[in-house]
Amino acid sequence: MSPRSSVAPVVASGTANAVKLLVATLAFAGAYAGVVTSGGATVGARETGGPVQTLRLTAHVLPMPAATGERATAGRVPEPGEITVTTSTTSTTSSSCDKELHVRGLVANPDPADTVLYGWRLQRWSPAGRTWKSYLAARSGFIGESKVVEWRPNVVRNPGWYRVKLSVTGTAGTYSDRFQLSC
Repeated sequence: MSPRSSVAPVVASGTANAVKLLVATLAFAGAYAGVVTSGGATVGARETGGPVQTLRLTAHVLPMPAATGERATAGRVPEPGEITVTTSTTSTTSSSCDKELHVRGLVANPDPADTVLYGWRLQRWSPAGRTWKSYLAARSGFIGESKVVEWRPNVVRNPGWYRVKLSVTGTAGTYSDRFQLSC
C-alpha cells in the first residue's frame, strides 16, 4: 500500500468535517443575525406562513407601603458609619431557624476616580471562647463618590448572637449593633 493511498481517506474525511463545520457556523450566524435584527419578535413565523404577533411588555413600579419595626429600616438610607440589619426567614418552606439577613451600609469613596474596596464580615459570639468569631464574609468594590452597599447572607439553623462588620480599604471598619437570631 502506498503512502499516498493511505492519506487520501484521512484528507477526504477531514475536508468533509471542515465543510460540515463551516455550514453549521454559517447557519448559526444566520440564525443569530435574524434574532438580532428582529428585535426579539418571533423568528420563523413568516417562513411558515403564520401571523406575526408583536408583544409589548411593560413594567410598573409599585410604591412600598409604609412599614413598621425592622422592615422600616430596610428602605432607609443608612447614615455614614451606620450599618442596618434586618432579618426574614429565607422562604416559606424553610424552618423558622433559617434566616436571611439584609445588611446595608453607606460607603464613601475618598477618590471617586479610583476603585474603593470593601468587605462584609458576619461574626458570631462564641460563649466558650468569649470572643467574636467570623461566620461568613464577602468582598466587593465600586468606582464613584458614595454608594449604599448591600449584602444578603443566610444563617441556617444556627441561633445565637451576631454582629456585622463593614471594612473599607484604609479604615478600621464599622460594626453593627449586636443582634440575636433565635428559632
